[in-house]
Amino acid sequence: MTDFWFYLKEGIIHILDLDGLDHFYFILSFCILFSFKDWKKIIGLITAFTFGHCITLFLSGLELMTINADTIELLIPITILLSCINNFYILLKDKQSKQQLVVTYIILLIFGLIHGLGFSNYIKMMLFDGESIVLPLLGFNVGIELAQLLIVTGLLIVLSVFQLLLKSKMRWVRLVINTIIFVLVVMMTL
Repeated sequence: MTDFWFYLKEGIIHILDLDGLDHFYFILSFCILFSFKDWKKIIGLITAFTFGHCITLFLSGLELMTINADTIELLIPITILLSCINNFYILLKDKQSKQQLVVTYIILLIFGLIHGLGFSNYIKMMLFDGESIVLPLLGFNVGIELAQLLIVTGLLIVLSVFQLLLKSKMRWVRLVINTIIFVLVVMMTL
């Protein structure tokens, strides 16, 4: 059980590490359209993303699936940029339909598959030869989820403060934050 707790902590550190802001930006990008009152939608989105990355994290961790690490490192920022582009579309249109929300769930599931491969490359580097992968993968995944929930909660608190201060300008606040994320990710890939 010691492995579980060690890898849980590593999962949290991996997401909150300032040297690896790509996952942080991605989480912000897919939650930026929502507020605390949308908690059911947010749980659904996080679940779709989690389900996707659990699948590939475990398949890759068990060596049933492998993809070149450089390809994954290229795809991860692309997923963030696509999420931001989707946000621009919704924010500039100033309306999110149920159909767009369903598409967002599907996109997050697919993007979760990609991010899971990135997570698995990271955890594989930490394992010793012959070490069982099950508890480390489980602990790491739980740690990732806890860190994601911290980020989502933090973002929703910040958005709530802006909502109190700026009321009718929230669309513009979200556009500015989305633009900052987009620019930071572009700069990260250069």
